[in-house]
Amino acid sequence: MAVVVQRFGAGAVGGAEWHCAEFVRCLAPHHDVTVLTSCARDATTWAMDLEPGVHREEGVSVERFAHPRRNFDHRARVPLRHRLRMWTRRLWDALRIPRVRVCSCDRPGDGEDFLEQQGPWCKDLLHELSDGSRDGLPRFDVVVFFTALYHPTAVGLLRWGRRSVLVPTLHDEKPMYLPWFHQVFAAAGLTLFNTRAEAELARRLYGANVGRSRVVGAPVAVSEPGPAAILAARARYALPERYLVYVGRIEKGKGCAQLLAAWEGVADAQPGTALVFIGKGTMPIAESVHTRCTGFVADAERDALVAGAAALVMPSRLESLSLVLLEAMALAVPVIANARSDVLAAHVQDSQGGLVYRGRHQLRAALLHMLRLPDAQRRDLGQSGRRYVHEHYPPAVVHRAWLEAVEDAAGLSA
Repeated sequence: MAVVVQRFGAGAVGGAEWHCAEFVRCLAPHHDVTVLTSCARDATTWAMDLEPGVHREEGVSVERFAHPRRNFDHRARVPLRHRLRMWTRRLWDALRIPRVRVCSCDRPGDGEDFLEQQGPWCKDLLHELSDGSRDGLPRFDVVVFFTALYHPTAVGLLRWGRRSVLVPTLHDEKPMYLPWFHQVFAAAGLTLFNTRAEAELARRLYGANVGRSRVVGAPVAVSEPGPAAILAARARYALPERYLVYVGRIEKGKGCAQLLAAWEGVADAQPGTALVFIGKGTMPIAESVHTRCTGFVADAERDALVAGAAALVMPSRLESLSLVLLEAMALAVPVIANARSDVLAAHVQDSQGGLVYRGRHQLRAALLHMLRLPDAQRRDLGQSGRRYVHEHYPPAVVHRAWLEAVEDAAGLSA
């Protein structure tokens, strides 16, 4: 079997990339797995940081294919009519008005130019899917495609055909309104969604073009740090006893600018507290006694910092699962999540493990509320979140569902 993904291996930081790596680790003991991917570590530039060719990584064969660096003079843009469609459909959803999912003026190929300009455009990878064979037979019995947004999956799946599994990691964002994605979801032999909210979004966008599908999720397992590790991590960064934490890429598009804006005044209203950013990104963080940025840290250090926090804040609107939020819940840490993400709102509503907000003013109120909440009430929220994760995302159940999905797709007709 092959696994197609936009980036793979050490240095490829992202939720979809983690998801793919975990999938490969699960499948490798049971199947002959080959990963087909780019040479990039950075999804902003698509610079070829790694050598093309065949390598051995994570215990499997990894084939990296060359691609051009992103051309910032010809930025990938979604055509205006499709951007307008996104806002119109969101309004219709809010008003619960039925609407036509495909316009008669659309061409199925609308979107291919965007995909090529966005990258990574690995033409030899596509050749491997469409023409690669051994003794006249397809090289692979089944191909698993990760992340519908990127060219290797959005075009590669159409080249390959029905013996496929699509893990779309779908977000409600402008490119996903392009007509191209109707045929991507229609072509997949089996689609695996992370959450019910993600599956419902796909059906709102693509209707009957979403074929056979299952809600499977991803495995959540963390090693709980002990009190000594939590105290040591807090001491390393000189953190107060009560602090909030954000984990992930530090980007405006991840909601970090809104989080910083909401945090202004919170520390003054609640002395002896701090907001800690764990990660890196393009958005600078001006550090102060109330705002810290650790950069990337080891997993054990990250988990200790999260476990010691009063709450984890997840301000992103574009999530198909949010492993960071679920791992915080598994550590019995309450969460504050952006209600504009249906996925995050469902996690919090179903678990009763935290608070949701809409807009900066509600976010500021939620930050203050969580910092002022008595310890006993915060522990109750944390335990509710932990029970939810243990019930819905146990690794053994998810791994079994992944294996079954691959074997089912391999049995489909070409």
